[in-house]
Amino acid sequence: MERVYGVANRKGGQGKSTTVSTLARLCAIQGARVLVVDLAQPGSTTTSFRDLWPEAEHEDFSRCLLAFRGLEAGHAPEPRAVREALTACGLPVVLTSYPSWGGGFVAILPHDDLLGEAAAYVPSDLLLAGLLAALAREIDLVLIDAPTDGGPLLANALAATGRVILPLVPEASALEGADATLRLLARARQGGLPISLGGILLTRCEPKSKRAAEIVRTLAQSGEVEGEPLHRKLLPFAVRQSEFYEQAGRYGVPVWERTDDAQHWSAYALLAEWVLRDAGLERLMTEPRLQARLDPTTRVLYSAALGMGRPEIEYRDYLAAHAPVSA
Repeated sequence: MERVYGVANRKGGQGKSTTVSTLARLCAIQGARVLVVDLAQPGSTTTSFRDLWPEAEHEDFSRCLLAFRGLEAGHAPEPRAVREALTACGLPVVLTSYPSWGGGFVAILPHDDLLGEAAAYVPSDLLLAGLLAALAREIDLVLIDAPTDGGPLLANALAATGRVILPLVPEASALEGADATLRLLARARQGGLPISLGGILLTRCEPKSKRAAEIVRTLAQSGEVEGEPLHRKLLPFAVRQSEFYEQAGRYGVPVWERTDDAQHWSAYALLAEWVLRDAGLERLMTEPRLQARLDPTTRVLYSAALGMGRPEIEYRDYLAAHAPVSA
């Protein structure tokens, strides 16, 4: 679906939840109305927003899903029924925003432990797509934290997603998860779903890691895999390994509240710009709120140069070479 991005990898520990929560905040800062759908165990994305959580009461998302137990396979719910069910459950939860976000906000369909069981009672894989369609006028961008395991929740996530962002730790063992994800997308397309790989985001990177350099070479030389041209899908920026992401997740705050050094999250600012442009939301880029948060000399980790002599470049030089980055 248009403007619905799934953050997915069949292997855990690749930075999915960190990517979703950080990206959502940064897109909201730029003025986007962002809906986060947290389908992944153990709900790390939901807990990462503790600092923005309002006092309003709400029911579990699983209860909302169970309202559609009678939905027939292959059918999406009616918009009116969706709105009634969401309103009854107090969903989505609209998180507290700041005036500096320029009208942007983050709302969330939060994770709960019964989501997988509830989805199994609904015969249709189009339930989530129907929920999102009913909210389309109020939301600019949807980010789905996709589950790693198969089943009804994953099937619903795939049916609702238009583009996939694949976070990948540059280690040989992580390539198996990437390969499984690409096979999954290929099967989804064969089943008639218009889903594609948007980009591969390298996460938890050490600038001078030789292993990272080998992974980059592997991706660059892969050509087309499962219908996806991997050599064109590797995003040029990479997320560096940083203890501040773990701290941010532990305290439920954004990473920039744990460190004043923007080099630790500059890649996510670039990812936010890429997503907004890729989603056709250029109108939100007229006021450069994200650029204002990065000093021109902020270092950006350059994915193609990992493991080499100079794997980092200054933000201003990156912009000169790559702005705007297109899919």
